Amino acid sequence: MPLKTFCIVSLILLLFVGCGGGRKYSKTEMVEGIVTLDGVPVEGAELIFYPVDHETGEGASGRTDAKGYYRLSSARGAPDKGTTQGEYAVTISQYISRVLDEPIIDYANDVVITYVAKEYLPLAYTDVAYSPLKVTVVAGKNEINFELDSKIPAPRLSR
Repeated sequence: MPLKTFCIVSLILLLFVGCGGGRKYSKTEMVEGIVTLDGVPVEGAELIFYPVDHETGEGASGRTDAKGYYRLSSARGAPDKGTTQGEYAVTISQYISRVLDEPIIDYANDVVITYVAKEYLPLAYTDVAYSPLKVTVVAGKNEINFELDSKIPAPRLSR
């Protein structure tokens, strides 16, 4: 499993399992839509919905198909069932990795590099601290489309 994928999965599990204690979950609402970048469907993008209110909200994630279509699955493992009602911050990432034909040996750091990875979407959409994507999930079926812009400025990172 690529390191970024492992980190994302670990973060999701920590967010959803580690903070909940004995809280009761609300009914999930269907959430689906299309992700485009400059009008072109984005294939293989990972969407993560982060609840603004951690007491009532439930995080969820989804992945786009070749037509940019996604359907959310909740943190409780309810596949394709959406998430609870509420406000969410959203990140979208299209991190693509490929295995190298020949490994690269980094003797200085004592590591062997067997794959390379690249983020294909603008960084502003990939970090929950900077993402401009905010949505509200309401009762019933939610169609939430994301029209991303490749010219969005990169976030100003504080030092």
